[in-house]
Parts: sequence; structure tokens; C-alpha cells
Amino acid sequence: MKRSRSIAAAILAVVAFAGCSDDESSVIGPEADEAFQRYVAIGTSLSMGVMSDGVLYSSQMQSWPALLAHGAFASFRQPLIQAPGCFSPFIAPLQLGRRLSGAPIPGTIQADTLCALFPDVVLPTQDVGIDGADTYDALRVTPETTLVEAGSTVKRRRQYRVVLPPGRSQVTAMMVQNPTLVTVELGANEVLQTTSGLVFPATAYRTPRTLMLNSGWQPVYAMVLDSVRKTGAKALLVSVPNVTSIVSFRTGDEIWQNRAEFVNFGVVVNANCEGNTNLIFVPTKVGTAVATARATGTAFNFSCADVPSTQDNVLTPADVTTITGVVNGMNTYISSQASANGWAYLDLAPVLQKGIDNRGPYRISRHFGCVSPYGQYVSLDGVHPNVQGYQEMANAAAVALNATYGFSLPQNPQPIRTQAQLCPDQP
Repeated sequence: MKRSRSIAAAILAVVAFAGCSDDESSVIGPEADEAFQRYVAIGTSLSMGVMSDGVLYSSQMQSWPALLAHGAFASFRQPLIQAPGCFSPFIAPLQLGRRLSGAPIPGTIQADTLCALFPDVVLPTQDVGIDGADTYDALRVTPETTLVEAGSTVKRRRQYRVVLPPGRSQVTAMMVQNPTLVTVELGANEVLQTTSGLVFPATAYRTPRTLMLNSGWQPVYAMVLDSVRKTGAKALLVSVPNVTSIVSFRTGDEIWQNRAEFVNFGVVVNANCEGNTNLIFVPTKVGTAVATARATGTAFNFSCADVPSTQDNVLTPADVTTITGVVNGMNTYISSQASANGWAYLDLAPVLQKGIDNRGPYRISRHFGCVSPYGQYVSLDGVHPNVQGYQEMANAAAVALNATYGFSLPQNPQPIRTQAQLCPDQP
């Protein structure tokens, strides 16, 4: 990033936190100025600002809700987490196998999950998004209830404690702030668990599942929207991303085409990958293969075949069809509710397609040796955006709000960078 852009961003941040002047209101429009007075973001890891499988103040301040608010010259209070984070993020390149805290990847990282807020943070803040939250969580789960949940992780318990005040869910924390604008980004975690390779549909929350069907999800999402409606705030509803928009899913045949490089990492690609159209979730499956080969000192046989009812990080075309049908149903409902209420709607598909178009062919050497292994817009975990990806989300949100409400919010388009620019040391 050029120095002039960094200076401009710093100036913008200072202006944003200082509040809006009459001149700034004239730039973005008086209705936008009024709407962003009390903007609250409900959501998942995307709204929280997770990058590279971790979250701390630096990534939170570059989340798409924060960038959207800054573009409106509005203050935006967040539950800023001190280093090393909650979890601490991966560091590049991935061949180092380390998080920012020094914890190994993979490895036990509970001690890496301190989740300490900066001392001046007062809860609730305007960003109540939480990593891993599903729609039921946003509606019902509080710091107290997550403490007693069966199987609740250390990260989950500690994140709720640092994002939400006692007795508040995301939705009630939103309502108590009397918002003037609310963004609702929910539904991704009803789908994302299928990256494990398991597709277990269910019609009710808190049952064994990896995919929540619309019949169980829609009534809960409708209750979230009813709460937003009661505030009288303007709103932006965000679509649910499909698994096919995750840049780190690659076909078995793409793995096969790179088989010569896999040998250098102690991994032999099985012939069943040739021509294979199964989707492979490479962050976990390839990462595990390389780690196993290194640990054992023997070659690892990498198969692209699906093993039913196992967490093999493989999705068959039939699995993808099932998931896509569910996601399409969710997005049809979200879009219809935005239209029925006169709210804005943000379709993430075109935004995420930029990542697919930018990622280039799969190379295991790039995966482990490049600082941007998944392309220009995606962080080191292969799922969450980096700052440029979050900026593209903020740009699309601004366009949607402008179209619906007549705002004049600016966008900050990111110049496209090639793989040669992103990974100059990779042939």
C-alpha cells in the first residue's frame, strides 16, 4: 500500500472518531449522517473482524462495519481485544506453523485465548458480532448461557464475555443502544461447518448438524428482524455466502495438476484425484497431510475420494448441490425481507467472486511459502477476508445503502494485484 494511501487512511480515521462536521454531512448526505449516529452491527466473525483464524484490535478496526462507518465519517466503538488476540492469528508464511503469540499450528491454544479488552472499553459497543455465532446465538445466547453450554469452547466462552455485557445477547445489546442503523450479517455459520466434509442437515438448533435447513432457520431469523423493526432503525441485510465462494476449496483435479510440487512436501497425490470434481478444503486437508508427513518422516498418501460420514474435508458434487439449495433459499428469504421492509440488501456473491477470480491456480508452494497464499482478498485461514477483502465488503455495503436510502457514501476500490505481485518469490 502506498504511503499516501496510508496517510489518507490515518487522517480519515482521526476525522471519523472526531465526529461529523457540517461539511462531512454535505459529502455523505444528511440522512446518512443521521443514520450513522448510532450504527450497530450484528453478525458473525465477518462483522467481528476475524482474519487468519484470529481476532485482535488491528483486525477489528479493519472489519467491514468499521470501514463502512469510517467512510461515513462516523465514530464506531468496538470491543477492541489486546494482543495476542482471541485466538491469536496465523502469521505468514504458513510454513512457519505459528500464530502471532508463538503458539504452534496445529497445537493447544487455550492459553492463547486470554481475550483481554483494552481498559477503556465499555460494553456493549456498536459492533456486537461474534466469531462462530449462528442466528440463534445472536438472538438468545448471553455470556451467562454460553458458560453452561455443553461442549462450549474456551474461545466461545471468553469471546462472549468480552463482546456482550451480562444478560445481553447480540440482539438485546443492539436494542438497548436505540440504533439508527443496523446491519444484520447472519446465516454463514449455519452452513460453514460443512467444510469438514460432513453434510448433516437439521431442522432445529442445538441438535447434531452441520447444515441448518431453512425450515428451522427462517423463524429464528424472522425474530431477529422483528427486533430490528421495533427499533425503527434503517437496516442493511447481508446475504449468506455459499461454499463455492470459499477460495480455499479446490477440486481434486486441481490438486492432481500440482502433484509434482506435493512430493517436495512429503505428500504423494493419489491417482484418484485425476479428473476428480470433489471440492477439497485445502487449509485443513492439505495442512494435515503436510504436518503428518513431517511428523512421521514418511510419505503421506493424499486421497481426493469422499469417505461418507467422516470429517474428510471433501464435498461431493451432490453435497454442493444440497448446500447450494439451502443457501439459495436463505438468500431468497433475506432479500425478500429487505424488500418488504424497505431495507438495503447486500449480495455478497459478486464481492466474493473477486476472490475466486484473483486466486490463480492452486500451488502447494504458494500455500505454505507466500504471504498471500489465497489471493488478494483473503487472509491466511483461507476463509476470512483480509483488509482488502473487508474493504470490498464495505464498498458493496455503501453501494447498497446509497441505492436504498439515497445516501452518498464513498467507496474505496482496491487496485487488482496479480499473483506475481502477491507472491514475488514464487515462480
